[in-house]
Amino acid sequence: MTEQTEITAKQRGFQYQIWIMLIIVFGVILAGFLMVPKTEEQRLAMMARMGTTNQGEIVSPTVDMSPLLAALPQGEAPKWKVVAAGGEGCNQGCQDVLINSRQIHMLLGKSSGRLERIYLPDSASLELIDMQELQAVHPYLVIEPIDNLALSEVLRGSSAEWDMMDTRYFVVTPDYQAVLFYTQQHDGGGLLEDLKHLLKYSPNR
Repeated sequence: MTEQTEITAKQRGFQYQIWIMLIIVFGVILAGFLMVPKTEEQRLAMMARMGTTNQGEIVSPTVDMSPLLAALPQGEAPKWKVVAAGGEGCNQGCQDVLINSRQIHMLLGKSSGRLERIYLPDSASLELIDMQELQAVHPYLVIEPIDNLALSEVLRGSSAEWDMMDTRYFVVTPDYQAVLFYTQQHDGGGLLEDLKHLLKYSPNR
């Protein structure tokens, strides 16, 4: 009788262990589903809370650039964007930004097809820009003149707001959300690393 009681107690112990393991496994799976971000903005917010190694400056809060970009032609799969803007004309600093973005685009290798480059020159200073030469040097660059005041209004209240005197570039999600920005003082290699990271962990749409 005592032996049978001991066996029954052992069996109950095994059952408890099995139930505990099942609860842990299903709890982890459920937590994973609940924590998975549903949008690019939620994913970037989670990365910001957990800490990131991004080289650029985070745009906080994220900025919707669709008023400036949504009218541009779109392919079947929306792409990530490196958007250069600001400055008067396209001086040497602007040229350096565009050349850096072109080199970074090439260095992405097989992922380069998921990215497009866009330049938004100030429409008030187009006479200072040789558009034909610029397009010849950067054949795959989308050039869309805008009013710098419109860009300033879009960025108002965010960490990316600046006086527009120099050219900067932004990383913009396929949903037109500006999430990172870079000044001319940032290392171009940092932008490349950030893009590799974002493309690696974002859906390939």
